[in-house]
Amino acid sequence: MSDFLSKFNKDNYDDLINEEDKEMKDRNPMKQQDQEAPHKQEELSPATEEKESLHEQKDQSSVMGKKEVVPERKASSMAQSFTSRISRRQDEEEEVEIDLDYRRKKKRRMWLIISGAVFTCLLIFFIYYMLVHVKVEDFVDQPVSEARGWASENDIEIELEQEYSMEYEANQIISQSVPAGDKIRKGKTLHLTSSLGADPEETIPLVDFSEMTQEEAQNWIDEHKAENLQMVTEYNDDIEEGGFIQFSIRDSNIDESEYKRKDSAAVYYSKGKEVFEKNIIIPDFTGTAKEEVEKWAETNEIDMAYEESDSDSIEAGHIISQSEAADEKIAKRDKMEVVVSLGEAIVVPNFGDMTAEEAAMNYPDLNVTVKQAFHADVAYGILISQSVEPETKLTEKDDKTVIVTYSQGRPYLHDFRGQSEGDLPRLFYDEYKSKGADINYIVKYVDSPEVKGTVVDMGVFNEFVGMTYTVEIRISNNASAPPNPPDFSGEEETYPKSNPNVDDEEPVAPAEEEEAL
Repeated sequence: MSDFLSKFNKDNYDDLINEEDKEMKDRNPMKQQDQEAPHKQEELSPATEEKESLHEQKDQSSVMGKKEVVPERKASSMAQSFTSRISRRQDEEEEVEIDLDYRRKKKRRMWLIISGAVFTCLLIFFIYYMLVHVKVEDFVDQPVSEARGWASENDIEIELEQEYSMEYEANQIISQSVPAGDKIRKGKTLHLTSSLGADPEETIPLVDFSEMTQEEAQNWIDEHKAENLQMVTEYNDDIEEGGFIQFSIRDSNIDESEYKRKDSAAVYYSKGKEVFEKNIIIPDFTGTAKEEVEKWAETNEIDMAYEESDSDSIEAGHIISQSEAADEKIAKRDKMEVVVSLGEAIVVPNFGDMTAEEAAMNYPDLNVTVKQAFHADVAYGILISQSVEPETKLTEKDDKTVIVTYSQGRPYLHDFRGQSEGDLPRLFYDEYKSKGADINYIVKYVDSPEVKGTVVDMGVFNEFVGMTYTVEIRISNNASAPPNPPDFSGEEETYPKSNPNVDDEEPVAPAEEEEAL
């Protein structure tokens, strides 16, 4: 750049001097000759003067010689031209006026031009420098986004390094490679170091928050940068404001001694008992749908309780009554109760006032199931029990099944002679067990002309017995087979159990049974 300026100044200076000299020569040629003549005369030596005189003589002789050769017309024209030049020169010499301050003005003008050229070059260089350089701001303790925005506007590259720091918040700049106030060329890279915040893997020794006030606990959290340890305040009717409630770590597997900064935890402090102003007007909910009441209670944070009752006039799912009068005022979290209609209820009758047939047919809105059972003390046809108490109101949400049981009196033991042994379990269950009588039987096998497996005799039959009774039944063990009997010769003879509720008995051989009889 300095070479360019020096060359530029030198060329301009030389051109300026040559131009001015040429201009002066064109304007005052005679003056220049007159100014130069004395100097030349002083410098000429006698030898030079002698040479000049010889040259003049030679010129004159040559002119004379030419005059002889040149025609007379040409000689006259040359004489006139010479005479006109001499007269013009004399006229110019008479008009020349010498300016004594010319050289001083010329020098001053020259220096002004030089100074202007130098200033112009410096200004161009300054503007160029300012255009390609930018002043670096102080980004320390500033967010990274601010530095990136500045770099984008000024065509600066950003190279970011990150490290954990307790002093600077996350995404805050810790240091910069170019100090604030210095210049940086556009297109260059500015190195920044930003904070990642506190190290999340660092183990933090916890304190006993129960011995600290809420303010002290908050200061401890801020000091140790425990960002995942939240301070939670909540209303509490038992603990005064600012009192410690509890400390909890979200992951129950983490011991307090192993708590790290990355672990989520919360410390709870009391806000005291919450008191609300009674400024909520209670509407009249009678006949209003339960859903609307629930929405109102949720919006106004009312502790609403819902009771249910049947109603002959209010549709099911609508409000029958309310504990607080309409147009009264209530506060947030106050308690209130409304009664919700279940619709018209069905009253369960006393089935003891009717027969079993009437109970089964007269109440279509109820699912009445009629059963019959033996009873030692209740006479036949009298109601023993009903599953739902009389006068009970059943609504749509209730099970309307009612089981009524009527008495068949004492058990009557029928005559099962001639029945097959295989039918005895079914007969005893259907006739007695299913109706509440514990009637059992035992089997004895005897020789008889009847077909094998036929009941040939009973110890008791066709008479009333107690609610718990065991009867002996004798079964034919005739070896004579009926026509086309099944072949049981390869099977071992077994004696079936007389009744599932009776203990096993040892089988009695036919000969032994005859002796017993």
